[in-house]
Amino acid sequence: MPKSVLADLLRFIAANEELTHALARYPGHTRDTLGRVLNAAADRIEALDAEAPAPAASSGKGLKVRKGSEVERAAARAAEELQESMELSKAEREARRRERAAAAAVVEKQEQAVAAEVAALARPVQTRLYCDGAARGNPGPAGAGAVIVNPAGHIVAKVGKFLGEETNNVAEYMGLILGLKRAKAMGIKELEVLADSELVVKQVRGEYAVKAEHLAPLHAEAVALFKGFDQIEIRHIPREENGQADAMSNRAIDERL
Repeated sequence: MPKSVLADLLRFIAANEELTHALARYPGHTRDTLGRVLNAAADRIEALDAEAPAPAASSGKGLKVRKGSEVERAAARAAEELQESMELSKAEREARRRERAAAAAVVEKQEQAVAAEVAALARPVQTRLYCDGAARGNPGPAGAGAVIVNPAGHIVAKVGKFLGEETNNVAEYMGLILGLKRAKAMGIKELEVLADSELVVKQVRGEYAVKAEHLAPLHAEAVALFKGFDQIEIRHIPREENGQADAMSNRAIDERL
């Protein structure tokens, strides 16, 4: 399959451009680091190209469509539609149109994934807050835990709190609040928050409504604490990546911290 024009462009930029503006935008990175990021993105695009479904072949003298720039794709699509208008029935043309729309949606999703990966690679490392909560019985004996890790990867704070009889969602929110308060007390201004509770993450982001009345005050407190940082984001991680915070929340139950 031909190489993507986008991949070639990224490699050209990585090899030849000074990347002055990019270096200013992402302090702490070198020209070589950004070059490796661009080359990694190009590798990923070429891998996605190899996995992308091939467009349906047109009858007769149909044209082969090559994934390239938006202009190339638009021109090839127009040529294919002209060929179809002369050879295919209305029903066949509609079927082809749906196939192309589905293939385009797949390509768009893949390109968005690549863009997200590039952004993640270029993002400067920040202090991280891992937070969690546990309730044995839901409701049952509950604990909240949080661990703060500095940009060098060293744990700089661990905190846990026994909550008494509570639900798991309350414990998850309390783990977040506990960690945010400790980070603020330490004078941390920029923070990346990591939690394995999809409910908490999406409610704090505003993607989910807070329907449970007993969670509303906790949600409001967490959102208010977020405003005390210069830069902060929260994202969901798998439970297996949140072992330290989980251990603190269970320790809080066992030791009644």
